[in-house]
Amino acid sequence: MVGLQRTKPHTARYPLEKFLGIERSAFDPNEVFAVIKDIGILEPISAELIETEDDLTLHVIVEEKWTIFPLPLVMASSGGTNFGLFFLDLNAFGQRDMAAIGGAYGSFGWSAMAAYNHTPRQNGLPGWNTFFMYGRQEIETTDKDEKIYSKYTADQLRFSLGLNYLFLEFITGYISFSFVDISLQKTDDTFNPPENGATILSFTHGLSLRHRSWDGFFLSQKSISLRYNYNLAFSGSSFHQLELRGTYEQSLIPGFRLNIRSGGVWKSTSDPLFEEGPGKAQISILPRTFSALHYAGFSAGLEKHLYKFRWGTLSVQGSWQGVFSYGSISDFEFNHGPTAELNLYLSRLALPAMGGGIAYNMNSGLFQFSFNIGMSF
Repeated sequence: MVGLQRTKPHTARYPLEKFLGIERSAFDPNEVFAVIKDIGILEPISAELIETEDDLTLHVIVEEKWTIFPLPLVMASSGGTNFGLFFLDLNAFGQRDMAAIGGAYGSFGWSAMAAYNHTPRQNGLPGWNTFFMYGRQEIETTDKDEKIYSKYTADQLRFSLGLNYLFLEFITGYISFSFVDISLQKTDDTFNPPENGATILSFTHGLSLRHRSWDGFFLSQKSISLRYNYNLAFSGSSFHQLELRGTYEQSLIPGFRLNIRSGGVWKSTSDPLFEEGPGKAQISILPRTFSALHYAGFSAGLEKHLYKFRWGTLSVQGSWQGVFSYGSISDFEFNHGPTAELNLYLSRLALPAMGGGIAYNMNSGLFQFSFNIGMSF
């Protein structure tokens, strides 16, 4: 591998060990590109097989992405605007470890957080991650028509520690332990708040399957994950939680792909304190302030690249979304509607994308607008 600067050689070579022992006829440079892009910190330039006396050598040329930088965070939507500043190292110690520290402020309140994710150096070793967050959130919950039915302020403290292990190159198992404390605060504009806060110790385990492919324009994935939580309450109510998430991205021709996403969550509690926004369902047709306990959502659409340049790829996407939900106030309902997005996938920065879009809910008649600069941990 040629082109490494900060990244340690064994860190970059480890994901490519899956190609050891293959025949020349089975070699596909796009598969090598997909693996390198999935590493997240390298941009592949070329990949070829070179003959030696007894075997073949995989010769790869890469460029390292910028992985240490301050990141201004902007998340704007119809539900409000949030700003933040994070200091990131997405290749800590040259080993693909990801570290971040920073804070955010906006219409939701404020928060400070720190995270670290350790990537295994070789086969047989587990990865681990830790996360800390403290903040004050001004929580406003609405129905699909943006009618407010609850408003309150809560201080939240979260700490988690997790382990993950890779099986068979594409199956990952994980387990984590989290401590969460939610303390309700009395304010003048409090309206219909939950009865009490909660202190919870959460035990989580799950399994995910993922495969990546590269068509020259998009890094696509086929993935499914299942997660189970048992939330043991020291104060408040204990409950079970089950989550399912799936993604199917398939290139029809280079630069033009089918995108299908789904997500769902079920909880055994009826406490409105544990209701969540529609992000669990992987949909955007509901307001960010919408709140429910159970979701089952899906999205199907097409994405076409518009322009590819050294810094990334610009694309446009259209989809149709639908979601079933059930909450303490909204009860059982179904919503559906179209969305349109403009996305920029960055190649030189170790960030997944920037994007903006519009979504229309056929049931409520409301439009939702959004813009974000994304980062992933």
